[in-house]
Amino acid sequence: MPKDMSLNRQSKNSVFVSFFTDKSHILQLYQELHPEATDINENDITIDTLASMIVTTLYNDLGFLVKDKYVFLVEAQSTWNKNIALRMLFYLAETFRRYINTTQQSELDDKRVTLPTPELYVIYSGSGKKPDVVSLSEDFFGGNPDIELKVHVLSKVDNTLSGQYIGFCKVFDEQRTLHDDAMTIARETYRICIEKGYLSEFMKEHEKEVISMMYELFDEETMRKQLDTARSRRDLEKGRAEGKAEGRTEGKAEEKISIALNMLAKGKLSVEEVAEYSDLALEKVKELASHTPSTAHA
Repeated sequence: MPKDMSLNRQSKNSVFVSFFTDKSHILQLYQELHPEATDINENDITIDTLASMIVTTLYNDLGFLVKDKYVFLVEAQSTWNKNIALRMLFYLAETFRRYINTTQQSELDDKRVTLPTPELYVIYSGSGKKPDVVSLSEDFFGGNPDIELKVHVLSKVDNTLSGQYIGFCKVFDEQRTLHDDAMTIARETYRICIEKGYLSEFMKEHEKEVISMMYELFDEETMRKQLDTARSRRDLEKGRAEGKAEGRTEGKAEEKISIALNMLAKGKLSVEEVAEYSDLALEKVKELASHTPSTAHA
C-alpha cells in the first residue's frame, strides 16, 4: 500500500463518520428532516454517540442532541438487519440511562425525569425495497400497541445529504463489482460521485482523505475475508482425526506458511496476529517476517 494511504486505525475509517460528524452537515441534515426548524444553529447541536454500541452488520452510528430532541442515525449500507428495531431499543435505553445520570436526575424520585424526544433513523443503501418505517411492535409482537418504537428508513437517492450519501454508497458498491484493485475502485467512485453531485463539495475538499478511506475500506474487507478463510481452514484441520499421512501433514504445513506469507505481505497484522490466524508458531512467523520484503509489521 502506498505510504500516503496509511490511516490512523484507532478511529473508524469511514466517509460516514467524517461527513456526518461535521456540525454544519448535521445542521443541514436536521433541517432536511425538520424544514420548520429555521431557528436552529450549530450551537444548538451536541454530538452524543455511544461508541461501539451498535456494530455487527451495522457500520457506523451517530447520536446528537438538538435542543429537546435526540436524533440517532445508523448506517446499514447494503446489509439489512431484521433486529434493527430491537437493537435501537437497547441503544435508546442506554442513551436515556446515561442522560439521566449526566443531568443528575433519578428514575427513583417522585418527580418525573425529563428526557429528550427520540428520533431514530437508519440509512440503507442496499438493494430491495424497505418500508419507510420499521415498527418494534409489528416486527416482534404482532402489532401489540403496549410497546412501540419506530425507526425511519432513509433509502432514496436524492439531493438531501442522506440521499447523496446513499448514492455514494451505491456507486462504491457497484465499482467493487467491476474492479479488483482497491485504488481503481476508490478513484472511480470519487470521479463518478463528483459527476453525479454526490457529496461533491465534501469530496473535492477532502479528496485525498476520501480516496484513502475508500481504499482502506475495500482493503480491510478483503483482509477480513482472507482471515475468515484462514480460520475456517484452521478449524477444519483441528477437527480432523490424527494419524494422517506424513506427506499430507507436510502439505498442511506448507499451506499454513503460504497463508502467513500472504498476511505478512499485506503488512496490516502484527506477527502475533498472523501466528494466531495461520496456526503457526510465533517463532516461525517471526522467521518468515524477517525474510518478507517491503513489509511493515506492528
